[in-house]
Amino acid sequence: MLIGVRQGQLRRYEVEKAESYGDKVVLKLQGIESADQAAGLVGQDIFLPCNGLVDLPAGTYYIFELVGLSVVTRGGQVIGTVRDVYETGGTPLLVIDPPSGDAGMRREEILLPAARAICRDIDTAAGRITIDPPEGLLGLYGL
Repeated sequence: MLIGVRQGQLRRYEVEKAESYGDKVVLKLQGIESADQAAGLVGQDIFLPCNGLVDLPAGTYYIFELVGLSVVTRGGQVIGTVRDVYETGGTPLLVIDPPSGDAGMRREEILLPAARAICRDIDTAAGRITIDPPEGLLGLYGL
């Protein structure tokens, strides 16, 4: 079962069939019988019960587990909060919203490789990613 958001309302769908095509998954949902009906669902969010997720190997995470975590350096400097993760075909990038500046102005987002050499500790229970970025990386963002 999955739950989709359609025009601000949740609706439950049963998955009749799922097929993989490269990095995409095509679903046949019960009650959706035509391409026109399916077109109305394009771009909608899909929610799955967590008990249906596959356990990942140690040191790997689902994107939703990383979104919302605070990012701090080993020295305790707060870098910001993970807003998203961009898949690059190589090392994914954490998209980090920095905290507001003194004048309340928002700085640009920070893109940080989610490499183990940089993300030294990911503690989802504590809500924190501790990083050890290479020299100069944070300087690109005025940090």
